[in-house]
Amino acid sequence: MAKAKKSEVEEVEVVEIKDVDFGECELTIAKPKLDENKTMIISGNFEELKEKVKTVVEKYKGIKLTEDNVNYVKTVNSHFVSLRNSIDRERKEWKKVYITPASKTIDAMCDDLQKIVAEGEQALKKQLDEYDMKRKNELTVILNDYVDEFAAKYNLREEYRNQMQLLEKYYNKTQKEEDSIDDIERQAKELQAKQKDYDTGVLLIKEECGEELLPDAYIRELQYKSAMEIILEIKQDKKSRNEMKAKAESGETVTIGKELDDCLAKAQSIDSLEEYRERTLKIRYKAEQAKLMADFFKENDIQFKFI
Repeated sequence: MAKAKKSEVEEVEVVEIKDVDFGECELTIAKPKLDENKTMIISGNFEELKEKVKTVVEKYKGIKLTEDNVNYVKTVNSHFVSLRNSIDRERKEWKKVYITPASKTIDAMCDDLQKIVAEGEQALKKQLDEYDMKRKNELTVILNDYVDEFAAKYNLREEYRNQMQLLEKYYNKTQKEEDSIDDIERQAKELQAKQKDYDTGVLLIKEECGEELLPDAYIRELQYKSAMEIILEIKQDKKSRNEMKAKAESGETVTIGKELDDCLAKAQSIDSLEEYRERTLKIRYKAEQAKLMADFFKENDIQFKFI
């Protein structure tokens, strides 16, 4: 197994940060009441909570993420997310009780709180996203080096080397680099076997085609057929071709479709033997018959083109 290459880690200053429990930041909305004018009164700790949230956000939004405090920053950010979600849950619960327009007022007040929380959350999330992207980019460089190394080791041609993939699991934080490297080598071995099978198939096809048939179209079929299937197809095509050729040499009408026979017969009756004529034919054929048709036209000096 190849040894893992270690990525260089930039030395950074460790910033010590004191933990803060966000438990004091809890939204409380009271049951609806009517004043003397029968107007619904909305009460709760909106203003008090707003000041607490401002204090917490101001304290934590400026945290500078380092290699040493990544987990702590994630913890603080998760507290912001939890706070935002708790405000939203309280909002939805009391909107069932308060009627419009009071419920719209609750929406506005909760939105105001969530905007403050989002300021702290987004400041930390931006740093976490950048850190994760940097980590993935560095890992990609390392893993691509191993792709090139194993592609060379197993003599993969470019089209097979390009089939090697850096799988999503390689970027999981719980994934060991050694396991990813082993998996990349596994891919290289499998592609080597695939390349060898293809090369063997090409040789077999060329040998079976010999001088009678052009091998290129058959070789393309290796993308979706096994070599043995194609060999059987070639044998059948050679048999059909020889039968058709024998009939033509004996003067017997070569039948490749009744309508085509009728059209050719009609054309022959009006064409001079000394001149070339052009006719437009509409031919319906299966994919495997294309090679037979092309070979027949070429061998009998029949010029044709696709329209």
